[in-house]
Amino acid sequence: MINLSLRQLRYFVALAELGSFSAAARRVGVTQSTLSAAIQEMETTLGVRLAERSGRRFELTAAGAALVDRAVSIVAQVDDLPNLLAQAERPLTSWLRLGVIPSVAPFLLPRALPSIREAFPELSLSVREALSRTLIGDIRSGALDAAIMALPLAVDDCETAPFWQDRFFVAAANGHRLAGRPSVVAEELAGERILLLEPGHCLRDQVLNLTGLGAEDELGEVKAMSIATLVQLAANGLGLTILPEIAVAAGVADGAPLKMIPCDGDRSSRSLVLVWRKGASRRAEFALFAEHLQGLCERHFDALADRSAMRRRA
Repeated sequence: MINLSLRQLRYFVALAELGSFSAAARRVGVTQSTLSAAIQEMETTLGVRLAERSGRRFELTAAGAALVDRAVSIVAQVDDLPNLLAQAERPLTSWLRLGVIPSVAPFLLPRALPSIREAFPELSLSVREALSRTLIGDIRSGALDAAIMALPLAVDDCETAPFWQDRFFVAAANGHRLAGRPSVVAEELAGERILLLEPGHCLRDQVLNLTGLGAEDELGEVKAMSIATLVQLAANGLGLTILPEIAVAAGVADGAPLKMIPCDGDRSSRSLVLVWRKGASRRAEFALFAEHLQGLCERHFDALADRSAMRRRA
Protein backbone atom coordinates (compact mmCIF):
# COMPACT_ATOMS: atom_id res chain seq x y z
CA MET A 1 0.00 0.00 0.00
CA ILE A 2 1.38 3.40 -1.02
CA ASN A 3 1.25 5.91 1.80
CA LEU A 4 1.57 9.46 0.48
CA SER A 5 0.50 12.46 2.53
CA LEU A 6 -1.47 15.47 1.34
CA ARG A 7 1.39 17.61 2.60
CA GLN A 8 3.83 15.86 0.26
CA LEU A 9 1.49 16.31 -2.68
CA ARG A 10 1.12 20.04 -1.92
CA TYR A 11 4.88 20.43 -1.83
CA PHE A 12 5.28 18.53 -5.09
CA VAL A 13 2.59 20.62 -6.85
CA ALA A 14 4.24 23.85 -5.70
CA LEU A 15 7.63 22.60 -6.90
CA ALA A 16 6.26 21.55 -10.29
CA GLU A 17 4.47 24.86 -10.82
CA LEU A 18 7.32 27.14 -9.73
CA GLY A 19 10.31 25.10 -10.93
CA SER A 20 12.36 26.11 -7.90
CA PHE A 21 12.89 24.51 -4.49
CA SER A 22 13.37 27.88 -2.80
CA ALA A 23 10.27 29.45 -4.43
CA ALA A 24 8.14 26.38 -3.68
CA ALA A 25 9.29 26.38 -0.06
CA ARG A 26 8.28 30.03 0.30
CA ARG A 27 4.84 29.33 -1.16
CA VAL A 28 4.07 26.49 1.24
CA GLY A 29 5.72 28.20 4.21
CA VAL A 30 8.52 25.76 5.04
CA THR A 31 12.28 25.71 4.73
CA GLN A 32 13.90 24.53 1.53
CA SER A 33 15.44 21.56 3.32
CA THR A 34 12.03 20.51 4.67
CA LEU A 35 10.50 20.62 1.22
CA SER A 36 13.42 18.76 -0.33
CA ALA A 37 13.17 16.05 2.31
CA ALA A 38 9.43 15.64 1.66
CA ILE A 39 10.05 15.20 -2.07
CA GLN A 40 12.73 12.63 -1.35
CA GLU A 41 10.27 10.77 0.90
CA MET A 42 7.78 10.72 -1.98
CA GLU A 43 10.42 9.32 -4.30
CA THR A 44 11.30 6.61 -1.81
CA THR A 45 7.65 5.69 -1.30
CA LEU A 46 6.92 5.55 -5.03
CA GLY A 47 10.22 3.97 -5.97
CA VAL A 48 10.86 6.47 -8.78
CA ARG A 49 12.81 9.67 -9.27
CA LEU A 50 10.47 12.65 -9.58
CA ALA A 51 12.97 15.47 -10.09
CA GLU A 52 16.49 15.92 -11.35
CA ARG A 53 18.55 18.32 -9.26
CA SER A 54 21.78 19.91 -10.36
CA GLY A 55 22.82 22.84 -8.22
CA ARG A 56 20.07 25.41 -8.55
CA ARG A 57 18.63 23.77 -11.65
CA PHE A 58 15.53 21.64 -11.41
CA GLU A 59 13.65 19.51 -13.93
CA LEU A 60 10.85 17.00 -13.58
CA THR A 61 11.59 13.48 -14.72
CA ALA A 62 9.17 11.67 -17.00
CA ALA A 63 7.62 10.06 -13.91
CA GLY A 64 7.32 13.42 -12.19
CA ALA A 65 5.67 14.98 -15.23
CA ALA A 66 3.20 12.09 -15.38
CA LEU A 67 2.27 12.63 -11.73
CA VAL A 68 1.70 16.40 -11.85
CA ASP A 69 -1.85 16.51 -13.24
CA ARG A 70 -3.09 13.82 -10.85
CA ALA A 71 -1.45 15.55 -7.87
CA VAL A 72 -2.97 18.91 -8.84
CA SER A 73 -6.41 17.30 -9.12
CA ILE A 74 -6.14 15.56 -5.73
CA VAL A 75 -5.04 18.71 -3.92
CA ALA A 76 -7.77 20.78 -5.60
CA GLN A 77 -10.47 18.27 -4.66
CA VAL A 78 -9.38 18.23 -1.02
CA ASP A 79 -9.32 22.03 -0.91
CA ASP A 80 -12.83 21.99 -2.37
CA LEU A 81 -14.34 20.02 0.52
CA PRO A 82 -15.36 23.08 2.61
CA ASN A 83 -17.17 24.46 -0.43
CA LEU A 84 -19.00 21.16 -0.86
CA LEU A 85 -20.33 21.39 2.69
CA ALA A 86 -21.32 25.04 2.25
CA GLN A 87 -23.09 24.26 -1.02
CA ALA A 88 -25.09 21.50 0.66
CA GLU A 89 -26.59 24.09 3.00
CA ARG A 90 -26.92 27.24 0.85
CA PRO A 91 -25.57 27.82 -2.67
CA LEU A 92 -23.33 30.78 -3.50
CA THR A 93 -22.88 31.90 0.09
CA SER A 94 -19.18 31.13 0.50
CA TRP A 95 -16.09 32.28 -1.40
CA LEU A 96 -15.83 32.40 -5.21
CA ARG A 97 -12.51 33.12 -6.92
CA LEU A 98 -13.46 34.18 -10.42
CA GLY A 99 -11.29 34.80 -13.47
CA VAL A 100 -12.31 36.93 -16.47
CA ILE A 101 -10.62 37.39 -19.86
CA PRO A 102 -9.65 40.97 -20.87
CA SER A 103 -12.05 41.11 -23.84
CA VAL A 104 -14.98 40.61 -21.46
CA ALA A 105 -13.98 42.05 -18.07
CA PRO A 106 -14.32 45.83 -18.70
CA PHE A 107 -17.68 45.42 -20.43
CA LEU A 108 -19.42 42.78 -18.31
CA LEU A 109 -18.13 43.50 -14.80
CA PRO A 110 -19.58 47.02 -14.36
CA ARG A 111 -23.07 45.53 -14.70
CA ALA A 112 -22.38 42.04 -13.39
CA LEU A 113 -20.78 42.93 -10.05
CA PRO A 114 -23.71 44.98 -8.69
CA SER A 115 -26.15 42.36 -10.00
CA ILE A 116 -24.22 39.51 -8.37
CA ARG A 117 -24.00 41.41 -5.08
CA GLU A 118 -27.75 41.96 -5.11
CA ALA A 119 -28.64 38.39 -6.10
CA PHE A 120 -26.13 36.66 -3.81
CA PRO A 121 -25.47 39.03 -0.88
CA GLU A 122 -23.59 36.42 1.18
CA LEU A 123 -21.18 35.51 -1.62
CA SER A 124 -17.58 36.67 -1.11
CA LEU A 125 -16.21 37.32 -4.59
CA SER A 126 -12.65 37.92 -5.79
CA VAL A 127 -11.88 38.67 -9.43
CA ARG A 128 -8.74 38.21 -11.51
CA GLU A 129 -8.40 39.47 -15.07
CA ALA A 130 -5.94 37.45 -17.15
CA LEU A 131 -5.40 35.76 -20.51
CA SER A 132 -7.11 32.46 -21.22
CA ARG A 133 -4.05 30.24 -20.82
CA THR A 134 -3.35 31.74 -17.37
CA LEU A 135 -6.94 31.32 -16.20
CA ILE A 136 -7.08 27.70 -17.34
CA GLY A 137 -3.85 26.96 -15.48
CA ASP A 138 -5.26 28.57 -12.33
CA ILE A 139 -8.47 26.54 -12.59
CA ARG A 140 -6.49 23.33 -12.99
CA SER A 141 -4.28 24.12 -9.99
CA GLY A 142 -7.19 25.20 -7.80
CA ALA A 143 -6.05 28.84 -7.59
CA LEU A 144 -9.36 29.85 -9.23
CA ASP A 145 -12.79 28.29 -8.81
CA ALA A 146 -14.20 29.35 -12.18
CA ALA A 147 -13.59 31.77 -15.04
CA ILE A 148 -15.57 33.69 -17.63
CA MET A 149 -14.05 32.86 -21.00
CA ALA A 150 -14.93 32.53 -24.68
CA LEU A 151 -15.18 29.49 -26.93
CA PRO A 152 -13.76 28.04 -29.08
CA LEU A 153 -11.12 27.07 -26.55
CA ALA A 154 -9.33 23.82 -25.70
CA VAL A 155 -10.67 22.93 -22.25
CA ASP A 156 -11.15 19.16 -22.41
CA ASP A 157 -10.46 18.72 -18.69
CA CYS A 158 -12.94 21.43 -17.70
CA GLU A 159 -16.70 21.83 -17.77
CA THR A 160 -18.41 24.81 -19.36
CA ALA A 161 -21.80 26.48 -19.11
CA PRO A 162 -22.57 28.83 -22.04
CA PHE A 163 -24.43 31.98 -21.03
CA TRP A 164 -24.34 34.29 -24.07
CA GLN A 165 -23.64 34.22 -27.80
CA ASP A 166 -21.38 37.19 -28.46
CA ARG A 167 -21.73 38.41 -32.07
CA PHE A 168 -18.88 40.06 -33.96
CA PHE A 169 -19.07 43.49 -35.56
CA VAL A 170 -16.73 44.97 -38.14
CA ALA A 171 -15.67 48.46 -37.05
CA ALA A 172 -15.02 50.58 -40.14
CA ALA A 173 -14.19 54.27 -40.34
CA ASN A 174 -16.82 56.53 -41.86
CA GLY A 175 -16.28 56.59 -45.62
CA HIS A 176 -14.84 53.08 -45.80
CA ARG A 177 -16.21 50.98 -48.69
CA LEU A 178 -18.01 48.68 -46.20
CA ALA A 179 -19.39 51.44 -43.97
CA GLY A 180 -22.83 51.47 -45.59
CA ARG A 181 -23.35 47.70 -45.58
CA PRO A 182 -26.11 46.17 -43.40
CA SER A 183 -23.86 43.15 -42.75
CA VAL A 184 -20.51 41.68 -43.82
CA VAL A 185 -19.33 38.14 -44.52
CA ALA A 186 -15.74 37.03 -43.99
CA GLU A 187 -14.95 36.85 -47.70
CA GLU A 188 -15.57 40.60 -48.05
CA LEU A 189 -12.67 41.30 -45.68
CA ALA A 190 -10.09 39.80 -48.04
CA GLY A 191 -7.26 42.23 -48.66
CA GLU A 192 -8.28 44.52 -45.80
CA ARG A 193 -5.86 45.47 -43.06
CA ILE A 194 -7.27 43.79 -39.94
CA LEU A 195 -6.19 45.34 -36.63
CA LEU A 196 -5.61 42.70 -33.94
CA LEU A 197 -4.85 42.34 -30.27
CA GLU A 198 -1.42 41.09 -29.26
CA PRO A 199 -0.73 37.31 -29.32
CA GLY A 200 -2.14 35.51 -26.29
CA HIS A 201 -5.59 37.11 -26.43
CA CYS A 202 -8.28 34.60 -27.35
CA LEU A 203 -10.18 37.33 -29.21
CA ARG A 204 -7.23 37.63 -31.57
CA ASP A 205 -7.44 33.91 -32.40
CA GLN A 206 -11.21 34.14 -32.83
CA VAL A 207 -10.85 37.05 -35.27
CA LEU A 208 -8.22 35.15 -37.25
CA ASN A 209 -10.63 32.22 -37.37
CA LEU A 210 -13.46 34.49 -38.54
CA THR A 211 -11.43 36.12 -41.29
CA GLY A 212 -9.70 32.92 -42.39
CA LEU A 213 -6.30 34.52 -41.85
CA GLY A 214 -3.37 32.76 -40.26
CA ALA A 215 -0.76 34.55 -38.17
CA GLU A 216 1.53 34.51 -41.21
CA ASP A 217 -1.13 36.30 -43.28
CA GLU A 218 -1.54 39.32 -41.02
CA LEU A 219 -1.46 42.61 -42.83
CA GLY A 220 0.76 45.15 -41.08
CA GLU A 221 2.39 45.23 -37.69
CA VAL A 222 -0.24 47.23 -35.83
CA LYS A 223 -1.34 45.37 -32.71
CA ALA A 224 -2.92 46.51 -29.45
CA MET A 225 -3.26 45.40 -25.85
CA SER A 226 -6.89 46.51 -25.48
CA ILE A 227 -10.11 46.77 -27.44
CA ALA A 228 -10.28 50.49 -26.64
CA THR A 229 -6.97 50.98 -28.47
CA LEU A 230 -8.23 49.00 -31.47
CA VAL A 231 -11.23 51.34 -31.65
CA GLN A 232 -9.02 54.42 -31.79
CA LEU A 233 -6.76 52.89 -34.44
CA ALA A 234 -9.71 51.94 -36.61
CA ALA A 235 -11.35 55.35 -36.13
CA ASN A 236 -8.20 56.99 -37.47
CA GLY A 237 -8.15 54.92 -40.63
CA LEU A 238 -5.34 52.50 -39.80
CA GLY A 239 -7.51 49.53 -40.78
CA LEU A 240 -10.61 47.55 -39.85
CA THR A 241 -11.06 45.81 -36.56
CA ILE A 242 -13.51 43.20 -35.27
CA LEU A 243 -15.32 43.94 -32.02
CA PRO A 244 -17.43 41.61 -29.87
CA GLU A 245 -21.03 42.63 -29.29
CA ILE A 246 -20.49 42.85 -25.55
CA ALA A 247 -18.01 45.69 -26.13
CA VAL A 248 -20.22 47.45 -28.70
CA ALA A 249 -23.21 47.25 -26.37
CA ALA A 250 -21.19 48.64 -23.48
CA GLY A 251 -20.30 51.69 -25.57
CA VAL A 252 -16.61 51.09 -26.24
CA ALA A 253 -16.88 52.98 -29.56
CA ASP A 254 -19.39 55.65 -28.54
CA GLY A 255 -18.34 58.98 -30.02
CA ALA A 256 -15.83 57.45 -32.43
CA PRO A 257 -16.34 58.09 -36.19
CA LEU A 258 -17.00 54.41 -36.88
CA LYS A 259 -19.71 52.28 -38.43
CA MET A 260 -20.52 48.99 -36.67
CA ILE A 261 -21.46 46.33 -39.21
CA PRO A 262 -22.72 42.92 -37.99
CA CYS A 263 -20.80 39.89 -39.25
CA ASP A 264 -22.68 37.06 -40.93
CA GLY A 265 -21.62 33.44 -41.37
CA ASP A 266 -20.72 30.33 -39.42
CA ARG A 267 -17.89 31.94 -37.43
CA SER A 268 -19.55 35.29 -36.81
CA SER A 269 -19.84 34.93 -33.03
CA ARG A 270 -18.16 33.44 -29.99
CA SER A 271 -19.78 31.71 -27.04
CA LEU A 272 -19.21 33.26 -23.61
CA VAL A 273 -19.03 30.52 -20.99
CA LEU A 274 -18.34 29.91 -17.35
CA VAL A 275 -15.50 27.38 -17.02
CA TRP A 276 -14.61 25.22 -14.01
CA ARG A 277 -12.57 22.13 -13.25
CA LYS A 278 -14.21 18.88 -14.30
CA GLY A 279 -15.56 17.02 -11.29
CA ALA A 280 -15.70 20.09 -9.04
CA SER A 281 -18.09 19.64 -6.13
CA ARG A 282 -19.64 23.07 -6.74
CA ARG A 283 -20.94 22.22 -10.20
CA ALA A 284 -24.54 23.08 -9.25
CA GLU A 285 -23.43 26.44 -7.86
CA PHE A 286 -21.47 27.28 -10.99
CA ALA A 287 -24.44 26.38 -13.18
CA LEU A 288 -26.61 28.73 -11.09
CA PHE A 289 -24.00 31.47 -11.44
CA ALA A 290 -23.90 31.01 -15.23
CA GLU A 291 -27.70 31.17 -15.34
CA HIS A 292 -27.55 34.52 -13.56
CA LEU A 293 -25.00 35.80 -16.08
CA GLN A 294 -27.24 34.69 -18.92
CA GLY A 295 -30.18 36.66 -17.59
CA LEU A 296 -27.96 39.69 -17.04
CA CYS A 297 -26.67 39.65 -20.62
CA GLU A 298 -30.15 39.19 -22.05
CA ARG A 299 -31.42 42.18 -20.07
CA HIS A 300 -28.58 44.53 -20.88
CA PHE A 301 -26.53 43.66 -23.93
CA ASP A 302 -28.98 42.39 -26.55
CA ALA A 303 -31.09 45.54 -26.56
CA LEU A 304 -28.14 47.89 -26.14
CA ALA A 305 -26.20 46.29 -28.99
CA ASP A 306 -29.18 46.44 -31.33
CA ARG A 307 -29.71 50.13 -30.64
CA SER A 308 -25.99 50.86 -30.88
CA ALA A 309 -25.64 49.06 -34.21
CA MET A 310 -28.75 50.74 -35.61
CA ARG A 311 -27.52 54.17 -34.55
CA ARG A 312 -24.19 53.66 -36.26
CA ARG A 313 -25.75 52.32 -39.45
CA ALA A 314 -28.09 55.32 -39.65
